[in-house]
Amino acid sequence: MNDTPPNGLPADFYDRLTPLYHLTFEDWDASIDRQGRSLASIIRSQWPGHQSVLDVSCGIGTQSIALAMLGFRVTASDLSAGEIARARREADRRNQRIAFSVCDMCSAHAHHGGGFDLVISRDNSVPHLLSDEDVLLALKQMHACLRPGGGCLLSVRDYDKEPRGTNIVMPYGARIEDGKRYVAFQVWDFSGEHTSLRCS
Repeated sequence: MNDTPPNGLPADFYDRLTPLYHLTFEDWDASIDRQGRSLASIIRSQWPGHQSVLDVSCGIGTQSIALAMLGFRVTASDLSAGEIARARREADRRNQRIAFSVCDMCSAHAHHGGGFDLVISRDNSVPHLLSDEDVLLALKQMHACLRPGGGCLLSVRDYDKEPRGTNIVMPYGARIEDGKRYVAFQVWDFSGEHTSLRCS
């Protein structure tokens, strides 16, 4: 894979994370349930009656599957073909029908068209774009996907509260799966306003 969002991380970076991505959560199924209930509560209070959701950075399906299980009509895409393949398997395993496809969020409207009630991009995906111009492009694409009166839900880490420097270890914790122990963490190296990361 060599698809790359403008000035962002290449798709194969995410593809390599795909098989063990769920280990970044202490309990992925519990997180699916918790995030679904939280998102549904926000949607129903702020946009009552809105049902069609476009997830432009769905990863392995955490929020897309959660919302589909709660009765929302979900369309979902991600830059990573590997993550989309896994998201399809995970949705099928839970008997959820979601229209998945491979797409860079900077091309969301060109790919999906408009008319959605809601657009979401969760788990700190937007900051993976590395310039203000690319962030603006992505936001304009998301806006174009919405019907009048629609809404957009993003989650972004507050990097102003994070330490600066190099070799900053951000642990997820230890997990046991199939008799094996995994220790999941990121290593951050800041350079000015940008950070590079390594996931292990």
